[in-house]
Amino acid sequence: MSLRTFYLMGLVAVVLGQDIPPDFSFRGAAQSISAELRSPTFIPYSRPAQKVEEFIAAGDSYTAGTGCNGLNEIIAGDALRGKRSYPMQMSTDKDNWGFINGDETLPRFSFPAYTGDTTVELVSKQLIQGDYKDNNRNLPRGQPFGKPQIAVVTIGGNDAELSNILNDCIYLGWRPGDCQATLSALQKEIDDGTLRDKVNYALYQVAHTGRESGGANPRESFQVYVPSYITFFNEANTECDSISWSLWPWRRSWLTTQLRQQLNRLTTQVNAVIKAAAEDLERMGVIFVEGLEDAYNGHRFCEPGHTNQQMVDYETWFWSQYAPIDTPSEGPGDPNNPYPADDLDPAQLLLDFIFPGDNRKVAEVSETSPPWEWEGAEKFPTFNDLLLAISNAEDINSTAVPFNLKRSFHPKATAFAEHKTLIFAAVANNRDAATSDNNGANYTERCKDWDIKEDRLLISTFKLDDLMTVQDDGYVECFGHISAPTQY
Repeated sequence: MSLRTFYLMGLVAVVLGQDIPPDFSFRGAAQSISAELRSPTFIPYSRPAQKVEEFIAAGDSYTAGTGCNGLNEIIAGDALRGKRSYPMQMSTDKDNWGFINGDETLPRFSFPAYTGDTTVELVSKQLIQGDYKDNNRNLPRGQPFGKPQIAVVTIGGNDAELSNILNDCIYLGWRPGDCQATLSALQKEIDDGTLRDKVNYALYQVAHTGRESGGANPRESFQVYVPSYITFFNEANTECDSISWSLWPWRRSWLTTQLRQQLNRLTTQVNAVIKAAAEDLERMGVIFVEGLEDAYNGHRFCEPGHTNQQMVDYETWFWSQYAPIDTPSEGPGDPNNPYPADDLDPAQLLLDFIFPGDNRKVAEVSETSPPWEWEGAEKFPTFNDLLLAISNAEDINSTAVPFNLKRSFHPKATAFAEHKTLIFAAVANNRDAATSDNNGANYTERCKDWDIKEDRLLISTFKLDDLMTVQDDGYVECFGHISAPTQY
């Protein structure tokens, strides 16, 4: 089969919303895309000078938000979107859109991101051409792509088998495999380029669909912003070496320095793969968003002063499996929402879900009688089948559903605010002044009369250090323009 055929197969999958064939060659598709971008007939990305009137958020749970802060914040059923995911926070931020667009009119917003989706599912189920549809964020599937000018996308984590890694290396919760074998399988996909090819293909299709939608003017000015994932652990704190998050008492995995380093290193490599795939597609308007790793410094699991069995406190920005799911509180120390007195028992909650009404207890679990060998366990052949059942539970908002396991290792709303901040900074840094023909504003006026503190221009919640400089005469150079004198 020719490379061109691979390329056309990909386009058909997007246009028709069909599943990608099981024997589809991502390597062949990546090679075809590379050839397409080098073609003399290809029209490369051009930096936009257009008001953002519509944006779309696609991808996996890190875009969807996986319910964010509690059961009452889940929207769109089994998509498990969160009311305070970073795209939802972007959709209501008048200050930052006002800075970018020149007025506080909020763009229309489409939200097809779906918890658990891989690159294949992103392409086949989230990129459906069609006009914008109101309240589409509440639809689990089938949202039309609309006519956006930009897309935000986090993707690749499920292709990297993050859920299986957590099960095999940390939880040992449901038919666990060998941790090192699971990590080696991911390392192989990183080393042989398989993961990069998948991410490359998915990001290309988002950019291609954006161009075809007709929202960007010119069409080649459509942009795709791609944030990274984040390493989960402080590696240096040896207090964590004696902590285990394994569910069953007869079999333990410990959060040793070696394991934390290994998991962090693989996450860093996955991020490098995603960045490389994005850079491969610069001519398609794909932009990697930098800075999230630094933003999380001091807020990972196993930080000094915040290390204990549960690790549920406010300063830890990832959800722990022990965190209650029926409260918006981000843990002890949350200044906005008090934390309930009791943490969850994740093992018991899981048994209650798998064996409803049987009154099975954690004390019954043993090496000779693991729960996956009990009657009724055959409903869930793998850990991912179990996670899917949690997502598809008829009453996902019930405390009887172990949503805590699904949400663990995902960011809290406070952390997602940092994602929002960095994406807005990237958007501002990669768009020119909107022209009068596009009803936009003039960047010179945007930079005028902002207070200067610590030699930085403060715009809403983020600092645009890379976009401006304070001159000796007190003027600000911003986006290549010189502002009026600053007010100190």
